[in-house]
Amino acid sequence: KALSQVLFLTPHLPAFFLRRRLRSHVLEIRHLDRAMLRLGLGQLSEEELKAACYLRGLNPTRLSMSECRAWLEQWLGLSCKLQASEASLLANSMVLLSLNYVGAKE
Repeated sequence: KALSQVLFLTPHLPAFFLRRRLRSHVLEIRHLDRAMLRLGLGQLSEEELKAACYLRGLNPTRLSMSECRAWLEQWLGLSCKLQASEASLLANSMVLLSLNYVGAKE
């Protein structure tokens, strides 16, 4: 359900459609991650960094710019190593990395 809200998915759809839409969203994020890696996180403004974190499931409201950048570096390290066939792992990683990020718990 948490991912449904972040990825603008309606949780009331049949499971088949949810899986398909979730996979599509995750692959789009993966594509954006590769582009962000080529651009470099240093090129992003604070607003863009926070938007990137939010899109990947992390609530950046109480995070500094350096904390957002550190989390995104960790995320990109994982995301850019995974293949398209591992979209399910990437979706689960969104939940695990965002819920377990130390900076977001304070």
